[in-house]
Amino acid sequence: MLRLELNDLLAGGFELSLTGITEDELTKLSIGVAALEAMPELPDGDRSPYRDMTFILYGQQWDTVDAAIKAAIKPRDPNSPNRSPQGNALADICAEYLLNHAQR
Repeated sequence: MLRLELNDLLAGGFELSLTGITEDELTKLSIGVAALEAMPELPDGDRSPYRDMTFILYGQQWDTVDAAIKAAIKPRDPNSPNRSPQGNALADICAEYLLNHAQR
């Protein structure tokens, strides 16, 4: 939340040095750096098969996503390479959505 607030202040022209947060601390929070969308995509061979995604949810979106993930969680398959039941549940939810809503 602090990162979002500081980015909003920066976008509004506020001088962030007045907050007392050092430039190094701001950099660690990714304040004032290019958007993540601008980062280059790594070739498959240069990254782990495990990847991390972060979402910002608003209000009831959190409840909806949390309920869907809890409903989709299954006992972990010992043969599955992904040990994250939440990650597997989210992948299943997305696969189901794509199957039922694919544009034809």
